[in-house]
Amino acid sequence: MNAGDKKDIKVTFPEEYQAKDLAGKETTFAINLKKIQEKEKVRIDKKLAEKMLPGVEGADVEMLNEKVEEQMLSEELSKVYNDKLKPELTEALLKNYEFDIPSFIVEQEMDNKLNQKAQTMSEDEINALKDDVEKVKAMREEFRDEATKSVKATFIIDALALAEGVSVSEDEVSQTIFYEAMQTGQDPQATLDHYKKAGYLPAVQMAMVEDRVLSKILDAAIKEKEA
Repeated sequence: MNAGDKKDIKVTFPEEYQAKDLAGKETTFAINLKKIQEKEKVRIDKKLAEKMLPGVEGADVEMLNEKVEEQMLSEELSKVYNDKLKPELTEALLKNYEFDIPSFIVEQEMDNKLNQKAQTMSEDEINALKDDVEKVKAMREEFRDEATKSVKATFIIDALALAEGVSVSEDEVSQTIFYEAMQTGQDPQATLDHYKKAGYLPAVQMAMVEDRVLSKILDAAIKEKEA
């Protein structure tokens, strides 16, 4: 099709389609192609380097490439840590530290997890829950243990980060989002803007702090074992 073309396309919805009134039925979509847009390739130049490396004096393409290579190597190491070592370390920390957790924070985390679950449910599943308060309460209660562990882990990581002097700046968060967007072929600036608008930056920052804290503990343990 070219810009300005119109076309009717017949589509049959699958029998298991979530909207029961459409399941198995045939419908016609009237397509009107108004324009065709081509995604521009990201230009890797000094201007991009300065944008990607804010606050770095004399930022250029070579420095940007070095940073990207460093990031890729870090990701390979992180994969080993994340798949095995970090989950085991987190579980060990949860078992070794006992303290009271504010109940209202756990309740908030349970609400967050319930909302996340709802986003993956079909419209029919959500409608079925609207008239069943007890079922909603039971589903929410299923997240209590997971929410408790999550909140407890956050308190432990915060305390360890403070003790170890670990922090992550807003510039570092932005840089990380930029790198990941570039590696996946997305528009870096648009991705960063989306994260900001959606309010995801604090969560990304916390995840980075957690990663650094656990990595620092694991690195120290590995070096001690090698010595």
